[in-house]
Amino acid sequence: MKIREATGIIGVLLGIMLVMAGVGFTKTSLVSETFAAAAPGNKTNATNTSSPQAVLQKGATPPASNSSLSNDVKTTTTNNNITLGNPFYIQYDKITSQVPVPLRSGGTATGVIFSGTGTVKGISFADTGRALIIPISKTIVDIDGGLVLKTNVGGGKDNGNATLSFREISHMIAAGTMQGSGAAIFNPNATGKLSFLSNTVAMTTIYDAGNKDGTTIIKGWEWKYR
Repeated sequence: MKIREATGIIGVLLGIMLVMAGVGFTKTSLVSETFAAAAPGNKTNATNTSSPQAVLQKGATPPASNSSLSNDVKTTTTNNNITLGNPFYIQYDKITSQVPVPLRSGGTATGVIFSGTGTVKGISFADTGRALIIPISKTIVDIDGGLVLKTNVGGGKDNGNATLSFREISHMIAAGTMQGSGAAIFNPNATGKLSFLSNTVAMTTIYDAGNKDGTTIIKGWEWKYR
């Protein structure tokens, strides 16, 4: 039984990594599509930006479902209790601009640019990133993207930086409140004080309570292979 559970967990993680390989900061076809389609006249400024729940409330159109795929999927449910402990990564972000993006599969997504600050293992950083918010249903969105982290510890010239790709599924759990989970993979090019992040895999949560200041909170727990 333990072998089956371990195999299942490894399979899920490998599946996430394979999917994430296609949603990187520079390699994502969907994210690239977002900003290729973002003509200057189409962008909105920070005062008109949307949170994920706003995208749902505006009635963005989900892509057409693929019934042949759903017929091939088999669901296996296991009851595993995992204690996460304290997150090693906390990030506070705000959307600064957005643009509607027609999807090749049909429907409309929203491309966003965001920035913020956070800490990772006690080290402060500033971040900038971009993401594509894709409606799956009236209450669920798929968020794919990437970001760059830069430290500001001590004011040195080479404090370090890191890049990551992420994917999250977020649900509207109450009016104006979104909550979800996902995964983030740090690329192997981290430098300086953030060099320890190279090739790190994190399980994440995202929470957006529709705060007046538009802050979204992301927390991450390191997924260790040993």
